[in-house]
Order: sequence, then structure tokens, then C-alpha cells
Amino acid sequence: AVFHQLPKDVSGTTYVMIPFKEQEGSLEHKAYEEAVRQELNAKGFRETTVDQAQTVVFLAYGIDTGKEVVSSYPIIGQTGVSSSSTYGTIQSYGSYGTYSGTTTYTPTYGVVGTGVTSQTQYTRVFRLDMVDKQALAAGTVKKLYEGKVVSRGSSGQLATVLPTMVKALFEDFPGQNASTRTSTRALQ
Repeated sequence: AVFHQLPKDVSGTTYVMIPFKEQEGSLEHKAYEEAVRQELNAKGFRETTVDQAQTVVFLAYGIDTGKEVVSSYPIIGQTGVSSSSTYGTIQSYGSYGTYSGTTTYTPTYGVVGTGVTSQTQYTRVFRLDMVDKQALAAGTVKKLYEGKVVSRGSSGQLATVLPTMVKALFEDFPGQNASTRTSTRALQ
């Protein structure tokens, strides 16, 4: 989901990334900052100092404890026989005879039962906010961009998933204002 007031051409816009108090000194946060920095620079933004920046970039991210999802699946197997064929040979020796035969059955297949599986599904969230630095210096918050990516899946490792979430956010940056889109990306 994206809401913004950025111009179509953002090249040359200067920015600085400032962590929230609880993110200061975090190596995890620095790794996510670097992923965002690469994407911003590729879009034409220029990182600079706090004094020179036109915009301030804030990152927020998180993952829940997971939700158990139970599902059932069909078990396929032989359900019976649709036909049979018998082939044989008869041999006679005077008044005696022998028969040797083989019967072949044609099986039918279908659902013979169900199985149950459970998996933990995690919800991960990544937010990127850009605010006007002049307004922030004057004590007000004037947001220029709000982007949010929500991801669900079986990985409970945010560090594994977040780089892909950042790439998804920047696929069509800054995107259409007040829009929501779905992106299907494999983990990279």
C-alpha cells in the first residue's frame, strides 16, 4: 500500500536515514537500511547529511509469533477393480487335461482417505516513511511518502524475508498514490 506526495521525477532528491530510538546501534537495522539505501540510490535519490537533506527516511519492520494453519489433503489410492481378463492354455493328454491361466485385473483409482497437515504462517510487515525535513525541523510532521509491505509465509526469519519485501516496495516506486498492489516474489 502506498500513499505519497512525491513528484514523478525524484532524481536528485536528497535524503538522510534516521533510526528510531530503539533501532539505534542495531546491526539488523543497519542491514535493512543498506537494502533501502541501494533501492533509493537506484531510483535517483542522493544520500547526504542531516543538514543538507530534503527528506528524512524512517524504517519500521516486524514479524508476529505465527498462526497455526491446519489443512487437509486427499489420499489417492486403489478403490477397486473395473474389469478382469483371464488368459490360459489347455493341454490334454488322452482323457486327462490341464489348464493354466492368469487373471489380470484393471484397477480403479480415486480418493481413499484424507490426511491432515499443519504449518505455522507468519505475518511480516515493513514500513518506509519519508518526511519533509524542513517541516520536521519546525516541529511538524509532513509526510511525503508512506509505503507498507505485508508478507505472509512459513519463514519465521525476518532477516531472510525482508530484503525481498524491500525489493517489492520499490518495484514501481513511488507508485500510484493511494494504491494497493499485490506482488508475488520468490525469496532472493
